[in-house]
Amino acid sequence: METKWEFSAGGVVFRKTEDGKIEILLIRVKNRWSFPKGNIERGEPKDQAALREVKEETGVDAEILDYLGEVDYWYSIGLTRIHKFVYYYLMKYAGGDIVPQKEEIDEAKFIPIEDVEKTLSYETDKEIFERAINSLKKLGELNE
Repeated sequence: METKWEFSAGGVVFRKTEDGKIEILLIRVKNRWSFPKGNIERGEPKDQAALREVKEETGVDAEILDYLGEVDYWYSIGLTRIHKFVYYYLMKYAGGDIVPQKEEIDEAKFIPIEDVEKTLSYETDKEIFERAINSLKKLGELNE
């Protein structure tokens, strides 16, 4: 069996509602919810790839506030095993309307921060979300 490596970058994008509540941007592919992310192009810096992929997948502009670290996992396509690494950034919504990238995702929307953990489909995303919560507290965006 052949093994390949993939490298992606993405973002946990947040915004505040008029009444000060935090919402997080999630994407849905079929019945699975996660954060926007995509492949890093050759020679592209990780942070720039993350911003580009968020924009491409959701139509949203964002600014990076913090690096949340990486996760990795394995999956298979046919006879190829793929070891995927994803680098995540905490991002603040900077503008733009949500326009899901039709070729790749079925839905993109902001959901209340208290609903995110139960909505996410993957354990690795829940781990990144926990890091995002800690970062939001550290940056003073989220109260204890």
